[in-house]
Amino acid sequence: MTNTCTPFTFVHSNRRIISAWKGIDKLSDLAREAKATSAAVVMDAFFENTEVAAHICQLLHDATGSTPAVHFVPAHEPDTATIEACRDVLAACSPDFIVALGGGSAMDTAKVARLLLANPGTAESVSGFGKFFKPHASVLVAVPTTAGTGSEVSESAVAGKAGSDIKLIFRSPEMTPHIALLDGSLSLSAPAKVTAASGYDAVTHAVEAYVSKAASVMSDPFAESAMRLLGKWLPVAYKEPSHQDARSWCLIASCQAAIAFNSANLGLAHALAAPLGALYHVPHGLGNALALPAVAAFNEAAMGPKAAVVAHALGAMSAAAALSKLRWQLDLDLSLDGFVTTDEAREQLAQAAMKSGQVRMNPRLATIDDMRGIVAAMRTPTGG
Repeated sequence: MTNTCTPFTFVHSNRRIISAWKGIDKLSDLAREAKATSAAVVMDAFFENTEVAAHICQLLHDATGSTPAVHFVPAHEPDTATIEACRDVLAACSPDFIVALGGGSAMDTAKVARLLLANPGTAESVSGFGKFFKPHASVLVAVPTTAGTGSEVSESAVAGKAGSDIKLIFRSPEMTPHIALLDGSLSLSAPAKVTAASGYDAVTHAVEAYVSKAASVMSDPFAESAMRLLGKWLPVAYKEPSHQDARSWCLIASCQAAIAFNSANLGLAHALAAPLGALYHVPHGLGNALALPAVAAFNEAAMGPKAAVVAHALGAMSAAAALSKLRWQLDLDLSLDGFVTTDEAREQLAQAAMKSGQVRMNPRLATIDDMRGIVAAMRTPTGG
């Protein structure tokens, strides 16, 4: 692998992944290819009144002959109310080409809102697993602006239930974007702390998918490649925000990690990160950073030869040490005590984490006492 990020197109499960610097300009060609006549754009509120938003609207207008509908997703993590508001905007314009641009919140909002167009009801009614949904006829293009969630290639989404601390999981092949457009230039505007936290989320996806009980010969190469790329390029993207190759490779690695976890699932770090977000409003990537080194230390004996692969990919003697080192490089080596402040709250966190379906995917069986031990370990920064 060279250090130069050359453009590529990769076909996976009847979906396309397109990677190119300034690749956003391809939207007009993609809309024409789809013979689109009515486009809609769902994007983070960060992009409201920006040149990026204006440029995307012009590209889609040129391709379709009409002005696209635009919906800006609020800055907070998505919930059922924000999804239904987006659904209403989409329903009003009957789009045949939908662009979801931003971080995981914008992409997840668009994915579920689009699902509701063909499956009327509340957002909560389409949450859960094992449900059959009708497909929507529109083409969905997902354009991530942070290297983290991997929502651009996953069939999953997460959103809160409005007015509560409950997190809802959505999963259906009908939510998977048809095209993932990876344009590293769009991530240049991400603040350093967002680059760090979202990047560590991608690292967690890669590591947990790699050691999951559901990992396979198909998912492992994606997970291992993602770990190696993030180990090399994520610290560079954090320290040198305008580094073109670093931005591009981190987006590619995040996408690879998502392909892996979409099949292999995750583990205890995500089981902890979910209630950290729902109960204590810790951003998801930071929640994973708080948890993963302690989880890796707990799992290491059960990882087998994969422990050495994780350690080598991230440049340390052990998996836990490697993940601690990377966390320290990204200024995420923090104590849980800054977010969860009492013994009662820590017990609530441990109990909530045990309810996650990801617990059974973890390579080592965890009891409630094990989870309490992991939570206790999260209180102490590990250093570099």
